[in-house]
Amino acid sequence: MSDGALFSTDTVSTEARYQWHLWTADLLDVATSALVGWAALRAMEHERTPVAMVLAMVLSWLAWSAVGGIWGRTLWRQLLGVRLVRNAGAPGAQRGLVRAFTTPVDLLVAPVLQRRPFDTMLGLYAEPVTAGAGARLKGMAPQLPWLALLAGAVWLLVTPTRAEMLKYLGSTLTGWHCCHGTRDVTWECRTSLNRAVREANSGREDVRAVVADCPVASERLARP
Repeated sequence: MSDGALFSTDTVSTEARYQWHLWTADLLDVATSALVGWAALRAMEHERTPVAMVLAMVLSWLAWSAVGGIWGRTLWRQLLGVRLVRNAGAPGAQRGLVRAFTTPVDLLVAPVLQRRPFDTMLGLYAEPVTAGAGARLKGMAPQLPWLALLAGAVWLLVTPTRAEMLKYLGSTLTGWHCCHGTRDVTWECRTSLNRAVREANSGREDVRAVVADCPVASERLARP
């Protein structure tokens, strides 16, 4: 066959052996990029309409796929012990972007067909990373930016936005208890108070109005 390298026995056996490692990594990559897109929307204090959320998640997935194509690895691929290759090298950003559109389909059909037709068409397959726990952990070093991005996304998701903080402190019963110190301090209470004091100090009038009716925040704001 003219395309013997693509359909060689070695390539097929590699796909068969590691395709589920790659499938799991891809599924986690999709979920993580959606999480990052959602977090980015919160960081920009943008109104989270369904259209805006879908757009943010899609853009995040495209960027995630392009970078993953450049290196052939992502955080989840490294943790699962595989990398994505084409002719023993990284696929590149262009194929990574193309793969962003084909991966969701491959994820759906792979359990039925027991293969990844679009990855095969693109000449892509999973290859194991260096064997051994020590070598695998050492290979995690280049993945630290991915880990930092994931940690930042989680932080943004659990930290109230300005709109959430204003609503919580200004118009909810639990926020009233938070402002008057009549209940145990929760994560939402602590982070909302911290943000309210910080932004009131920076001169935001809408936040100052809420702080004025919040004794705990007013007390913190008055401290030198």
